[in-house]
Amino acid sequence: MDATTARHLVGATVKLYADEEHVPAPLLSARIAAHLDAITSAIPRAGRHRSELIITAGETAALAGWAAWDRGDYEDAAHYYRTVRDAARESGHRPLEALALAYASYGAGNPAKAAQMLSEAQQCVKGPGYATAHAWTAAREAEEHARIGAGHAAVRALERARTAYQFATPEAEQPWVRFLRPARLDSMAVSTYTRLRHPEAVMQAKHSLGHLDEGNPKVNVAVLCDAAMAHLTTGEADRGVVVARQALSTALEHNYVGVTMVDVRMRELGGALPDSIAARSLREEIRAAVT
Repeated sequence: MDATTARHLVGATVKLYADEEHVPAPLLSARIAAHLDAITSAIPRAGRHRSELIITAGETAALAGWAAWDRGDYEDAAHYYRTVRDAARESGHRPLEALALAYASYGAGNPAKAAQMLSEAQQCVKGPGYATAHAWTAAREAEEHARIGAGHAAVRALERARTAYQFATPEAEQPWVRFLRPARLDSMAVSTYTRLRHPEAVMQAKHSLGHLDEGNPKVNVAVLCDAAMAHLTTGEADRGVVVARQALSTALEHNYVGVTMVDVRMRELGGALPDSIAARSLREEIRAAVT
């Protein structure tokens, strides 16, 4: 294999990650699977590009797993994540282990287990060039600690995430961390503080809403859902309903309803809405949209 072909295959993986920011992952599943097949078939003749292609195959398999999880096919997702870890072992590229652990943590089912997975992931992304990955996995760890009320552990993990992000250059690092723009990191802080009933929750929510990006609806849905929940759980019910409605409208407009990550958030919002006319109407709309 020549360098041009190898660059093309790596570049196609980067493009899939970029496309996933704008298109729900399940809609990309066929393209992801076809690309993974192309890389896999090329590896035996890759020569000096073998390690590079194994790494990009691992990154593509991770995205395939995320797409499977997002469409509710959890067994397929677990299979793909095992493939990512196999690629990590074969290539000796530990960041792939972090990627597999980070994605798998969303479906771990047990917050304590997920937090441990994310702590392990951070050990795989130390050093220059991995600040964004470190920030992501630390912020995810904070969210999971917050689910079980482990406040000190959650705040410490969030501090690690923010410290790492000071050195981050998402656009210049791995394709799988480029989604972690300031608004998304802010929303992870919001979800952490909200679960902890922390006084910072509303302030962080307002801050994150100031960073919405019209070109990234997936991130915006997550930010809006987290901000709405912060308002709803801290007594700002009217504002929470307004932001929750914006979240649902954005999800519907960009076909993100039916995606696991969005549906979970929308159900949580529906359960947190107050007993007002506007809120009851929105609750029914959420129930109708998220089956």
